[in-house]
Amino acid sequence: MKSMLLTLLFLAASLTVLAGTPREPISIRSDDAFTAENGVVGGEGTMENPYRISGWQIDVPEGERYGIHIEGTTRAFVVEGCVVTGALQPEGAALFFDGVRNGAVENTIVRDSRHGVELAASQDFRIRNTYLFVRGVGLWVTGAVPEHFAHRIDTSNAINGREVHYYYGLEDEVIEGVEAGHITVANARNVVIRGVSVEQGDGMTVAFCEGVVVEDVDLFQNRGPGLFIMSSPGTVLKDSQRIANNADAGVWVWLSDRVRVVRSGFYANPTGIHIAASDRVVAEDNIYAANQVAVWVEGGAREVEVLGGLINGGTYGVKLESSRGTRIERLAITELEIAVTIADHSTHAIVRNCTMVDVGYGLSITGSHNLIEENLIARADIAVLFPETYGRVAASHNTVRSNLLYLAWEGLYLATDTRENRIYENAFWDCDRDARDVGENRWAPQGRGNWYSKYEGADRDASGIGDSPMDLGGGLVDEAPLVTDGVPPVGLGLLGALRRETVEIADQDGRTVPLEVYVAESAHARFLGFQGLPAQVAEELAVLFLWQEDVTSRFRMKNVFLPLDVVFFSAEGTFLGKQSMQPDVADLYGVREPFRMALEVPRGGLEELGLTVPVDLAL
Repeated sequence: MKSMLLTLLFLAASLTVLAGTPREPISIRSDDAFTAENGVVGGEGTMENPYRISGWQIDVPEGERYGIHIEGTTRAFVVEGCVVTGALQPEGAALFFDGVRNGAVENTIVRDSRHGVELAASQDFRIRNTYLFVRGVGLWVTGAVPEHFAHRIDTSNAINGREVHYYYGLEDEVIEGVEAGHITVANARNVVIRGVSVEQGDGMTVAFCEGVVVEDVDLFQNRGPGLFIMSSPGTVLKDSQRIANNADAGVWVWLSDRVRVVRSGFYANPTGIHIAASDRVVAEDNIYAANQVAVWVEGGAREVEVLGGLINGGTYGVKLESSRGTRIERLAITELEIAVTIADHSTHAIVRNCTMVDVGYGLSITGSHNLIEENLIARADIAVLFPETYGRVAASHNTVRSNLLYLAWEGLYLATDTRENRIYENAFWDCDRDARDVGENRWAPQGRGNWYSKYEGADRDASGIGDSPMDLGGGLVDEAPLVTDGVPPVGLGLLGALRRETVEIADQDGRTVPLEVYVAESAHARFLGFQGLPAQVAEELAVLFLWQEDVTSRFRMKNVFLPLDVVFFSAEGTFLGKQSMQPDVADLYGVREPFRMALEVPRGGLEELGLTVPVDLAL
């Protein structure tokens, strides 16, 4: 019924428009400019009898920005019964109001235009029965104070056939189950937005609010950000599975400290989460796929935390520009060009316990005073890159330690403008070229260098330091290469940050053995599994995958370098099946029955423990 009513209103408005009088665009820049020459057909400019700009049909000429432009006015006016077409400039709008008070738009149509209505730094504006058919943003409200959002815009308006929902001044309320083309919540306190959908419209805006919680929302194919958080500290976005295909960021956080974005999915946005000029923002346990940038931190943002989560596909994983104190930890990053960028003027970042597999560059660093430790970077063109800046900036005093750099074309490159960076206790494993350093940096700054799979020297005194230096070519020498008996003691990336637990495996012959496992209970940890680990490391490990409900997921082996057995269990630990999986193939492995747990071990690992399959997991 509501859709039918909207359609009838559209038709009625269109019939009104057909009778409109063609004219050129209207521009009014002061109260004195409300004249007949500028389209005013009546009224006195009072609230009881506003100036009326009525019945015009305006086709915006190519190259002009606006159909109707009213700026810097205080007299009451109403734009009514008009149609505006052809406003196609990216920086323009069909109707633009800047710094006005007491204005209104009624019974008006915008069509075949880029943007619809822009309200900038205005107050006490009213919009009703107005229909915006646009390629870009339908309704854009901007301002520097809460009063610039104090407008009356009701659900009689629509953007591309979907209702506008505009709320101002709410307190202790719940907005639930709305399907819209635009949602704005402004100057609100303690509001919950739950289960709403904004599709093929403007997205959602939270402005000058406190205590807003946005949960279980669907923001899809919007022409602006999926969610724009402006001057709204403490806003929480959680448990939203699809924030996808928006023309701008999935979530854009601007001037809003302590925002939390958790357990949500960002797909095919230009940027998944864009954080600018906002401190102590937390993005945790999210999934990012096919975004050009998964998380972008800039504008002097401080102490942002990007914790947990899967980043798959795109150009940049985490991109830092002019930020300070960002923590990037426990991420699984695969199949993109640059996993983490720490650009100019970004300082005191920590990148720790991340796994980066099948990437162009693992890290690209031109910032200074950053710490890179206990990460696993595998199958990269260059695992850690300090690129040339041609004198623009000198990357200095960064520490790169205890990282496992595996199967890279080049493990580490330090450009000519690098100074006093500290490189030690890393493992360079089966890289085509281990490292180059054409700057002035410090290898083995504490008398301990790095471990190299290619090192052939001895350690006769069993000190853990090779008797001869490691010549890396090009004049680069590691004077204190590390020597170990077996695999090097370096971090395992994300896997090394998982919880460890001892479980008991029992077979049908009554044998029970304990087994230490890494527990993968988050989506990103389950996706990662054994990916990127050298076979010599992985053959000593076991991973237990846990779900909160029964699933029928399939396992894949891409970027896993040894054969594995996977055993499936019910919620009670009952055996449901076993598959043997080939290394580094595209095949998928699973069982028919839904399962709650799965155990991955190196092939034959259970038999080596003296167990006979089938086995149960003793809980």
